[in-house]
Amino acid sequence: MRRHLRMAGLFAAALGNAALWMACEDPGPTFTRVSVEGGGPEEEAGLDAEAGVDARASDASAEADAPVDAAAPLAPVTLATGSGDQPDPAIGWGDHTCVIAGADRSLYCWGANDHGQLGIGTTGLGATTADVSTATRIATDETGLIFNGLDEVSAGAWHTCARKGDLLFCWGERFSGAQAEPPADPATDRTKPRAIGNLDVKAIAAGGPHTCALKANGRIACFGHSYFNELGRPRAMDPACTAPFFYAYGGVVEHTCSGEMVEATSKLTNAVAVVAGETHSCALAGASVHCWGTNTLGQLGTPGAQVGELAAQQVVTDPVAMTPIDQVTAVAAGGGKHACALRAGKVLCWGSNASGQLGADPAVLAQRPNAAAVAGIDDATAIGVADGVSCAVRTGGTVWCWGAAESGQLGDGGAIDGGLVSFTPLQIKGPNGAGNLTGVRAVAPGRRHVCAQKTDGTVWCWGKNDRR
Repeated sequence: MRRHLRMAGLFAAALGNAALWMACEDPGPTFTRVSVEGGGPEEEAGLDAEAGVDARASDASAEADAPVDAAAPLAPVTLATGSGDQPDPAIGWGDHTCVIAGADRSLYCWGANDHGQLGIGTTGLGATTADVSTATRIATDETGLIFNGLDEVSAGAWHTCARKGDLLFCWGERFSGAQAEPPADPATDRTKPRAIGNLDVKAIAAGGPHTCALKANGRIACFGHSYFNELGRPRAMDPACTAPFFYAYGGVVEHTCSGEMVEATSKLTNAVAVVAGETHSCALAGASVHCWGTNTLGQLGTPGAQVGELAAQQVVTDPVAMTPIDQVTAVAAGGGKHACALRAGKVLCWGSNASGQLGADPAVLAQRPNAAAVAGIDDATAIGVADGVSCAVRTGGTVWCWGAAESGQLGDGGAIDGGLVSFTPLQIKGPNGAGNLTGVRAVAPGRRHVCAQKTDGTVWCWGKNDRR
């Protein structure tokens, strides 16, 4: 079975002025480019493609991480796709994407807006009616102040966060406290960016229904869904919540949530990066990776089946000798049930392997509680992860992905193992399968689609396109 890639080239920003342009390709042969200059409060770059498996911008929170100096915070993430696991397709898996672009470093978002995660002042209140098919600029925050000059963006399945200097902004779903405020009724989505103070933030991570921030002191502060100890601090006093109202993690229907910004109890004080999975969180510190939260699928990268591990566990490469992973320069979790790390050009992954996202045959290996290298990749320069999908940018700017393939997430790289997954990395082809996608610097997978940003600023996407 082969899936032909239909790419949507989004944005490329003319960084010297306010103009953005977007090239998109419909399922047919026509390739169009739309230019947008200045404009009204919500600038739009038109993107109109039919629903289905094609080239479009939509989906979830994957982190696109580049290598970093171990002594300094990671290079900021400027492209993010929201990712989550949801058994009801009508609700979606977190199907939106955001990118920082333009000379004024504004944020443009598109796709699913069922909980106001696009930040443009509208919400579908759980439905698809407010989804957006055009890349739309968030013009102002909720107080009316101009919203630009941004440094970083991170997307959860149903909420989004951005960083401007040391200030954190979040918007979208409010039912879990993932915006550092008391959990609210699902009908009260926050539709514009809200400033969250008193954190002195250096990096951010929006996961499933929780958020983590790396503070200037090297410590981590998290808020939101807490039942699985994904916030890294005691949850005994956290109130019960009905959110996320459509989650039932492994049959667990109990939930606690907190909007309090409390530092994790881990003794990590030298973290340089933080990432958030669906119900676990990880930090990069001392060139090693430390994770906390649920470990039922090996998400913490260490043996054990903890439902909720409070203390940060060091990821290991050998589950018997318990050899800690080292020399790591980037880590990615992207709201999923697994995580990957970048080490000397190799991609090492751990956690769930239900779709082959660890680079191993899921019929043989369902999960792995230790980090192991993905075969065939030894020159990776950046990585991205979403639920069920892993991707890497390699030397020369090519993109390779592996894992779930039912929505065209892996583009067109050859035969798909069993039709729905590929545990072998596949190279992403160019538009209509011509040549290969090259010149890429970052990749941001979602649960059902993937986006990549080239060095010239353009963004290219492929996969599912049913959320506008």
